[in-house]
Amino acid sequence: MSHRVTTQTEIKDKALAAQAAKAAGLTFVEEGDTLRFTSGSMKNAVLNLRTGQIMGDTDYGHSAEKLGAFKMWYSEAKYNLECARQGIMVETRSMNENGEIELICALG
Repeated sequence: MSHRVTTQTEIKDKALAAQAAKAAGLTFVEEGDTLRFTSGSMKNAVLNLRTGQIMGDTDYGHSAEKLGAFKMWYSEAKYNLECARQGIMVETRSMNENGEIELICALG
């Protein structure tokens, strides 16, 4: 049985959300203040960039747990942007055994 799933996030920056989706291997269509995903674990889900809500359907495999990769890529893109604003360079990027991204940074 199909269930609508709504997840509240802080994802509101269109450019960073698009960058994160591409990094996560998700395709999407921009529709005003929304991104409608057309592939992957978020297929047919819609991200409202004004509110940060992501609405999807369990028939397409959407669940709050499956948002993890997209949220991780968004967080990394946001962090990299803030580093650049402050003149900090990301020297290395790696993924630890828990699947978490580790960045080593230095002042530019």
